[in-house]
Amino acid sequence: MKSSRGSTAPFRIAIIGGGIGGLTTALFLHHFCGGNNGITVDIYEQATAFRELGAGIGLGVNAAKLLHTIGIGEAMNAISGTRGGVWFTLRRWDNSGEITTVSANEDGKVRYAAVSRHEFLQLLLDFVKQRNAANLHTNKKCRDLEDLGDMVRVRFEDGTAVEADLVIGCDGIHSAVRRQFIPDGKAVYSGKILYRAVVPVEKLPSPWPLPSHSVLWIGPDKHVVAYTISANQTLNFVGCVTKSEDEIPDLKESWSSTCDIDEMRAEFSDCDELVQKIIDLLPPKPSKWRINDRDPVADWIFLDGKVALLGDAAHPMVPHQSAGAGQAVEDGYILAKALAEYLARRGGEGEGSKLGPWMTLYQGVRLPRAQRVQETSREAGTLFHMQLPSMKGKTYDESLPLLIEGTNNRLKWIWSEDLDVSYDNHKASILDTIEVVARTAPQRPTWRCVCM
Repeated sequence: MKSSRGSTAPFRIAIIGGGIGGLTTALFLHHFCGGNNGITVDIYEQATAFRELGAGIGLGVNAAKLLHTIGIGEAMNAISGTRGGVWFTLRRWDNSGEITTVSANEDGKVRYAAVSRHEFLQLLLDFVKQRNAANLHTNKKCRDLEDLGDMVRVRFEDGTAVEADLVIGCDGIHSAVRRQFIPDGKAVYSGKILYRAVVPVEKLPSPWPLPSHSVLWIGPDKHVVAYTISANQTLNFVGCVTKSEDEIPDLKESWSSTCDIDEMRAEFSDCDELVQKIIDLLPPKPSKWRINDRDPVADWIFLDGKVALLGDAAHPMVPHQSAGAGQAVEDGYILAKALAEYLARRGGEGEGSKLGPWMTLYQGVRLPRAQRVQETSREAGTLFHMQLPSMKGKTYDESLPLLIEGTNNRLKWIWSEDLDVSYDNHKASILDTIEVVARTAPQRPTWRCVCM
């Protein structure tokens, strides 16, 4: 059945949220669905400007490879910190002795990218503007959605509304789009808090006493992460501590929340001297916030495929594998490929000309994988705080073999996945389903005029 708007009308896409997930999705849509497919893409950001708070994020080679396919990998490399093929070296809490080193599975120019959130978002924004990949709107906080049959109406807090053929919720862990369909209430506290700050590399102890700046200090109930961003000009420094909710009654999940540096000094006073020296170089008010979480859900697509969730709106994850941003990139890549399949058939007959099966393809490829990353990211937090059940009753040194065993191959499956193979396999299944539906659908009667 053809849309009442006609197959020649532009296919309108509303992306709710202008963060990393929203902007990369717009770029993938432009790459796979541009040209003669007749799409219009609008990104609606609730803030007064497109910006990212926070400091550094990591993008594994799984995500880097996809960004290279659309021609922005080199620009990303230019703003990232180099790691010399090392993801992290895990080091002892007390003396920085090496525990184990995890390689980053790099392949030439396709390498692990540790970037400043702000710089990476600006890079994406520049590419969106250069390629005219989307119309950009700010001060647009989504209030609710309304199903109009062929389309969806998005209403904003400012009283305005727009209509779209497809709404993509990229609005984060507190997603208003998600809330319309998944009434799971507020995000829940994960049991861990973060301290975060940056320091110019030129201010660090010289010579730097370790082979790499990519370091993960492991201690009981806490860990510290350091790595370079901004073309190796800045060290991103993060401390993570297990805390009960009673210990942090007023702490917010906000990158604008801060504490006094003396609190951070006290929290990590038993860590190696190198960590103490770095903390002494940090600004007087480092960031401090609680890590919140949500459980995996059964569906990311709604209203016969007219609404899809993506990134943290679909699968918020704790940061202990540095994998969240990369999973949002994968989402955008697969959603755009699946939508291109639909647009090529739009206006035809049968199940294949409907949006629903192709959004089901997106969910089929992405949901199991992203949710496994969600679960293993939680496990990594438990592992890096030496809280595994198998470590109970063991000393620090007795627990190290279990830490090494749980770390060495933890991320290789994330980085090495061939998304295109997974996509093709799921696409074949979708096409089989469409064919079965076509064969079993009631046939229209054939009328024959008999002239007397």
